Amino acid sequence: MLKFLGALLIFAVGVFAAFVSVQYEKKRLSVVDGWIDLILYIRSQIDCYLMPLDDILSGGDRALFEACMSPSNAADLPAILEASGIYLDGDGKRLIESFVREIGAGYREEQIKRCDFFISSLRTQRERIAAQLPLRTRLCATLCICIALATAILLW
Repeated sequence: MLKFLGALLIFAVGVFAAFVSVQYEKKRLSVVDGWIDLILYIRSQIDCYLMPLDDILSGGDRALFEACMSPSNAADLPAILEASGIYLDGDGKRLIESFVREIGAGYREEQIKRCDFFISSLRTQRERIAAQLPLRTRLCATLCICIALATAILLW
C-alpha cells in the first residue's frame, strides 16, 4: 500500500511539473507581447509629447509593467528587463537589452525609428515563439509525465 501511495505521489508531482512548465511556456509568449506593448507605448509618448523616458515610464499604466512581469510600477527599464529575463530566450533578451541601452539617447526621429525597429524585431520573435508553442507545451507535458511515470515504475 505504501508503494502505491509513493508511486501515486511521484506521478502527481510529475503532473504538477507538467502544468507548471506549460504555464511557463505560455508566459514566455505573453512577456514578449508585454514588451511589444510597452515599446509601442514609449514610441507613442515620444512621438506625440516628446517626453523624457522617466516621465513616460512614471505615467505608464500598471498593466503595461505587469505584462512584462515587473513586480511593481517600476519606472526603470533595466529593472523591468531583469524581472522578465527568465521568460526571454537569448535573441529576445539581446533585443530588449539593446533597446534599454539605446532608448532615451538621440533625437525624436531616431528614437521613433529605433522603437519601430525593435517592435518589428520583437513581432518576428513573437511569431516564432507562437509557432513553437504547441510543440513545446506538448513536449514539456509529455516529458514531465513520462519521467514521473518512469521514476514511479523504477522505484516500485
